[in-house]
Amino acid sequence: MQQGPVDLVDESRRHVARQVMDDLGEATISVEITTPERLATIEREWRDLSGRALADNAFLEPSLIVAAADARAAEIAVLLAWSAPQPDTPSRLVGLWALARQHAFPFLPVPMLKTPVLDHAFLGTPVLDRDNAAAAFSGMLDAIATERSLPDTLSIGSLDASGPVAAVVADVLARRGSSSTRLETRLRPALLKSVAGSGASPVAPSRAKALRKKQQRLGRQGLVSCTRHAGDSEIAPAIEEFLTLEASGWKGRKSSRGQAILRTPALASFFKRTIVALANRHQAQIIALRLDGRAIAMQVTVQSGETAFTWKSAYDEAHRACAPGLLLHQEVTNRFLADPALHAIDSCNHHDTGHMAEFWAGRREVSDLIITVRPQRSLAFGLVSTVEIAHRRLRAMARRMRALLQAARQHHAAPAVPAGKAGKVQP
Repeated sequence: MQQGPVDLVDESRRHVARQVMDDLGEATISVEITTPERLATIEREWRDLSGRALADNAFLEPSLIVAAADARAAEIAVLLAWSAPQPDTPSRLVGLWALARQHAFPFLPVPMLKTPVLDHAFLGTPVLDRDNAAAAFSGMLDAIATERSLPDTLSIGSLDASGPVAAVVADVLARRGSSSTRLETRLRPALLKSVAGSGASPVAPSRAKALRKKQQRLGRQGLVSCTRHAGDSEIAPAIEEFLTLEASGWKGRKSSRGQAILRTPALASFFKRTIVALANRHQAQIIALRLDGRAIAMQVTVQSGETAFTWKSAYDEAHRACAPGLLLHQEVTNRFLADPALHAIDSCNHHDTGHMAEFWAGRREVSDLIITVRPQRSLAFGLVSTVEIAHRRLRAMARRMRALLQAARQHHAAPAVPAGKAGKVQP
């Protein structure tokens, strides 16, 4: 465990934070700690902030936060940072963050704040005004520190460590003398149009040939089509279709560790409400690969600002041999690259794996952190950091053991090579 402020970003990115803080001056910020219901009254201010944001985060969209508050039992605190009004200039929203209050672990009754506010969200980065980012974030930490009803220990999951907000977070924590523990840093696939070489990866000729054969094989089974669902009348049926498709696969089986959305009624309600609300604002769509009109692969995408997030995907395992998920991914990638309104697409993958890792050249670095809002280290901060690190190490050991056992079983199950056939390729 690292004690004291950790270096969240490298020096090449830190100049972004320094420039922001140098340009900031002595901006006066007030922070409002409120409930998700308050977000319904500041829609115009939120849209204005989205246009000035240092980084986009679709998982802080007000409609998603409101639906999440109804879907989970934990209390969600919303932090709104406002700039002080100047002559002839009204106060405006310069920061938004949502934090869920919960215990660190079921066996560890230590309260803490967590973002994102639910497990099915994949980015904990606060949305900050590009010209007031440091003051807004520092004001949020001050507000938490002075509010006695809120814990002073925060868990930030999937902070965009490769972006400018992480640089601001690092410098603000260093200036405050606040302690931080970096639990994990990982990469996940992304399409970054503004970064050379971070678009679609070139497909090897052999790989492209194999995919064409799979598409032809699928075409021999029926009429193949690709449909986009985003309008008011078509998004709700598409959501139901997606949830059914997801539940029909490994995520829906009770024997698996998967968590199909339909297995949890509150989660299904959250998902339906959120997608419909975002689609009504042209911020959500579902793209489906169909065989004779029936969906065999579906991709749910949400958008905020200039960034799209490939939130959820599912495919029909009965057609696994034709790779419907890969074929749909190719279509989705081409559509993203052709959309001039999008500058980046986040895969929302937990790790740098899967077909997006193969077909997208860009990478987004994300970090999981534990921070304290106070200058001094608290007992809760040290305890949560220690237990969380130990918990992750145990999980990593368990994954390695499962992989070793699986490899051993496959080795023993492999058929023996007949005598005299060694070195020959088996059919």
